Amino acid sequence: MLYVLALLSFYFLVAYFEVPRMLKNRMYRELWVFAFLSLLGFTLALFQIFHWPFPNITKGIEALFRPLYLRLERLLLPPEMG
Repeated sequence: MLYVLALLSFYFLVAYFEVPRMLKNRMYRELWVFAFLSLLGFTLALFQIFHWPFPNITKGIEALFRPLYLRLERLLLPPEMG
C-alpha cells in the first residue's frame, strides 16, 4: 500500500507543476497527451506493483508489423536457389 501512495504522490506532484503551466499557456493538446501518457504510465505502474499480468506490448507490435515485414522480405530478397 505504501508503494501505491508513493506512486500517487509522484503523479500528483508532477501534475501540480505541469498542468497549471499548460493551462496558462493554452497548451490544450499537450495537456491531453500529458494526461493520456500519465494515465497509461500510472496504470502500468499499478500492474507492476500488484504483479498483475498485462499484455506484452512487443508481441502486439510484432503482430501488427509482421505481415509488412514478410511482404518486404519477399519483395527485396532474391529467391533461394534450389
